[in-house]
Amino acid sequence: GDDPFADPFKISAEGQLPQRAWSDNTGTFEVEGRLIAILDGQVRLLKVNGRTTTVPMRRLSDADKKYVEEVINRYGTGLVGQVAAR
Repeated sequence: GDDPFADPFKISAEGQLPQRAWSDNTGTFEVEGRLIAILDGQVRLLKVNGRTTTVPMRRLSDADKKYVEEVINRYGTGLVGQVAAR
């Protein structure tokens, strides 16, 4: 388990989280993107097309909520926010 690419929470040299597939709690909405900001009860994702989208945390699937919680546990909301501010 030493492969850095195996860690979905590994922040790159550019300070970015990896791309992943996000979905909502109904399973109808899916988007490929990276988490760039954690706001008050919302997350901002940078999509593969270069646009951003903001999704309420309550609408995320359980797996995505857990992902966001783990990012906060590891890095806090500040690090991701700094990435977004660039």
